[in-house]
Amino acid sequence: MKQTMKECMLEQPETIRNVLKMAGKQLETVTAVIGSGPFEKIYLVGSGTSLHAAIAAKYAFTRWIDAEIQVFTPFEFLYYFPHQRLNSQTLVLGISQTARSIGTINCMELCRKKGARTIFVTAEPENPGADSAETVLNTCTGVEMVGAKTKGFTSTIAMLYLYAAKLAGRRLDLSQVPFWMEETFERVSKIIDELAEEYSKALSVTIIGGGTLAAAAKEGGLKMLEGVRIPVEVYDVEEYMHGPYHCLESGSHLIFLINEGAGADRARKMVQFAQEHSQHVLVIGYAGLFKEIEITCTFIPLPEGMDELLTPLFYSLPLQWLANDATEKKGRHPEQSRYPQFHRILGSKYMPKVNYYKG
Repeated sequence: MKQTMKECMLEQPETIRNVLKMAGKQLETVTAVIGSGPFEKIYLVGSGTSLHAAIAAKYAFTRWIDAEIQVFTPFEFLYYFPHQRLNSQTLVLGISQTARSIGTINCMELCRKKGARTIFVTAEPENPGADSAETVLNTCTGVEMVGAKTKGFTSTIAMLYLYAAKLAGRRLDLSQVPFWMEETFERVSKIIDELAEEYSKALSVTIIGGGTLAAAAKEGGLKMLEGVRIPVEVYDVEEYMHGPYHCLESGSHLIFLINEGAGADRARKMVQFAQEHSQHVLVIGYAGLFKEIEITCTFIPLPEGMDELLTPLFYSLPLQWLANDATEKKGRHPEQSRYPQFHRILGSKYMPKVNYYKG
């Protein structure tokens, strides 16, 4: 079965609906093994898209649960984390959509040896890596046989949010998310061809999005790197104001992600400055933003009025679509890796039975 990145991307509303149908059973399975805590420490470990999903989920865990919450890459966790801090009051969630990321698997094996409680979060629980933890939280993503994940990102966030809510004894309503996704796709469709043409010629891109949108910004940057293959930098707005702004000039390509959350005023001021100095500013923001500041650059208005915690679930979609179509306009398939044997050579992942990295 051959899939495309765009097919998987456009399936996201239906994928989230499926997550909501299946989540109850998945969460009960995990709770039966792990219990409901309380835990003193909760750590999330992952690479790439899985790391970005963990960064998004951190905001839910931090808001609802009175525990130390940290996100790690496998490298940082394996080689620099003080492992003596791991104990039975520590919960570690290893996230790998394919259950083939060797670093994450090694982290889970280490945590179990140290007595921590462990959950493997994956879309492919049948893969051997999932056995490295005590139990598995299936993200219910469905089949996604492409390297550049899209629906895997949002379904993992949704399932992690729901798990955080369950640990906290809260009810979380995600029923509107698929509709916001559909509305986002409809709005992006009106402008995507023009945008993709522009970004297929860009020499580099800077994406600015912080707080609850940090994960969406980082994931958008990763999609551009995987497909368009140009230098991409990602900052929150405050970090951009401390040094990187010196690179701003008329040919700079800047993308801003702005929701209605904390820090929006700083982002609005930065947009006003940037559009005065660059001809290539794109703002992806809540629909009412244009009423608050004068926007002379390209603006994609997205649904508004929801808890900012939910915005990563659809703010990432325009960046996914832009990366896909800009890659195609450069004459490449987004599904095709530059180095299909990379993970086998470097030992970073167990290879899939069918090497879909070839595209």
